[in-house]
Amino acid sequence: MCAVALRQSRWGVSRVHGATKVAIPGYIEPCDPTLRENPPRGKDWVYEIKADGYRAQLHRGDEDAKVYSKTGLDWTEQFSSIAVGAAKLKANSLVIDGEAVVYGSGGLPDFQQLRRELGPKQSERVRYHAFDLLYLDGYDLRGVVYEERKRLLQRLLKDAPETFMYVEALAGDGNVIFEKGCQLGLEGLIGKRLGEPYRSGRQESWIKLKCKKSDAFPIVAFVEKLGARPRKVASLYVGRRENGKLLYAGKVRTGYTETTARELRERLDPLIRKTSPLDVPVKKPKATWVDPILEIEVRYGALTDDGLLREAVFKGFRDDLAVRKVKAPRLVPCAAGRPKLGVPRENILQLLPEAVAPSKEELADYWRRVWKKALPHLGHRPLKLVRHVQGTTFYHKGPLPKDIPAAVHQLRIQKREGGQGTRLWVDSLDGLFGLVEIGAVELHPWNATVEDFEHADRIVIDLDPGEGVGWEAVVETALDLRTLMKCEGFETWPKLTGGKGIHLMAPLAQPMLHDKAHRIAHQLVSALAARHPDRYLLSAQSKRRGRIFLDYLRNGRGTTAIGTYSPRAREGFPIAAPVTWKRIESGIAPDAFSIDSPFRVKPRR
Repeated sequence: MCAVALRQSRWGVSRVHGATKVAIPGYIEPCDPTLRENPPRGKDWVYEIKADGYRAQLHRGDEDAKVYSKTGLDWTEQFSSIAVGAAKLKANSLVIDGEAVVYGSGGLPDFQQLRRELGPKQSERVRYHAFDLLYLDGYDLRGVVYEERKRLLQRLLKDAPETFMYVEALAGDGNVIFEKGCQLGLEGLIGKRLGEPYRSGRQESWIKLKCKKSDAFPIVAFVEKLGARPRKVASLYVGRRENGKLLYAGKVRTGYTETTARELRERLDPLIRKTSPLDVPVKKPKATWVDPILEIEVRYGALTDDGLLREAVFKGFRDDLAVRKVKAPRLVPCAAGRPKLGVPRENILQLLPEAVAPSKEELADYWRRVWKKALPHLGHRPLKLVRHVQGTTFYHKGPLPKDIPAAVHQLRIQKREGGQGTRLWVDSLDGLFGLVEIGAVELHPWNATVEDFEHADRIVIDLDPGEGVGWEAVVETALDLRTLMKCEGFETWPKLTGGKGIHLMAPLAQPMLHDKAHRIAHQLVSALAARHPDRYLLSAQSKRRGRIFLDYLRNGRGTTAIGTYSPRAREGFPIAAPVTWKRIESGIAPDAFSIDSPFRVKPRR
């Protein structure tokens, strides 16, 4: 107790404006700087040296330290020297953002030499360039301004092991600093705006200036060197991702050693496919197409107006950006016995044997059309998923897939029954694509955001008709409940569920604890049920024929309802669509919208 108090007093983190007392988070999506040709104008910018290495996020809590790659892969084994050195830092818990590097014979970070050092245990050559502090001794620092985070980081690393190197911030004329840095042979600079919090994802408050133009590109095809024994590549074709599409980026002809040319050929062998993975076809008769799984670092002279690389040179593998190869499921209903074919039983909360799932291509095309309207409803919320994997459709529970795509974020939460769990969430089109990659069909969001998941920001009431109840009765109930809720101060909007019911969505003026939201929802439906006990019921277990279940149980910590714009794993692939009360009054059909027509009402049959 005394040691903890002394350490907290030494850092003074509890008194730092913007610091939030929370449990240590899991992997945090890093801040991704925007590439710029020239330094920004203004005096509110400072500059840090950009190392030529691997982005690495260091976590140390009550248990052993962990080091994560840029995409959230556990690279503690590869960077064991960093993890071991973290134990010597004078803090109880921390999360540091930095870069793992190895210095070459010329005194500068050497990317290829770093890769060769990944194998040896506790390499003495690996250095950790620490440039930001995201968490310290029980406090999340992402809301703290940049310069204050740097101050705390510098103090933390004052007596750190030699593995750790504090990255200084250089103030002054950005053009002068950039020019001198390039003259010294540096990879480039990262410009950072003063007074800004730490934000995940692509940001304009951090900008990347490269002396030597290079970036990571996925390999889409290779050309094999004829007559080579053992076999090896002669050149590579690479792609670039733009607005959710994979486009051709050019040919990489040089930069390969004999060893890397052979290694590339062997690593690409299991990825070979018959057709091009590109969304816009190109004619390459000599190409052997591959799944765009493996990414490489490419140095280039410039980009053409068409986005093609000039003077492209192979620089090295980007194992830290690895993604998992997942093939799209076929459009077939699942069978109850399928879990034995590959879905772990611990992942199945509930089987959906009658479900029909769209293909991943259909889902990706749907999200590409609706994502701007969908994210305000689905983004930044913990999600419960209905997944379709290896022919089986099920509500997911328990362990997540090993390699979650980088754009799909992970939120560590404390379970009520004890222990920790992880929930996924997204904030971009790429995040929705990532969910498709892991087989997610239906998205069921919490009634809370990831920023404040302990407090509900809305109430959802599901009108679920039993057998023999017509659609007109559901509409009448929705209108009656709307009036009742308006009298209690709630403004509602309706959502078709893609099934046979209606959701009444009621935003809360002020977030409240989930238990309180649950009680309010119960009180609202109880008042309506008391008026017409022969029409309504409040128990999911009661006999429901001829009556409507006023489902208030969608409110509570961790309970969910089908998300707005989420597809349904049902025949015709309806979606849960937001509509106006005017449309409800006009008798719109419950399955009026589908993934094929998300904004246009289907004609009634």
